[in-house]
Amino acid sequence: MVRSARGAAPERSLSDAVRRVQRTTGGHILGAERVPYDGRDINRVKYMDDRGRVRYMDDPAPARSQPRAPRSDMSSLRGDNP
Repeated sequence: MVRSARGAAPERSLSDAVRRVQRTTGGHILGAERVPYDGRDINRVKYMDDRGRVRYMDDPAPARSQPRAPRSDMSSLRGDNP
């Protein structure tokens, strides 16, 4: 299991993501990178499917340890709420 530099939650490695996409799709892997998404980094793998189309697959992110807290300032964003 790989841990982040900060020692926080475990992360999925990029090489594991590439192997997972190769196994599930059978496609030719063109590239892979870590990209920011929803406040965390995810693995995005670019591959070519059996019909020659280039596709992207995001490695499923692990579930959050704590749900997001609701925003208390939402009513101020909309002018139609009392």
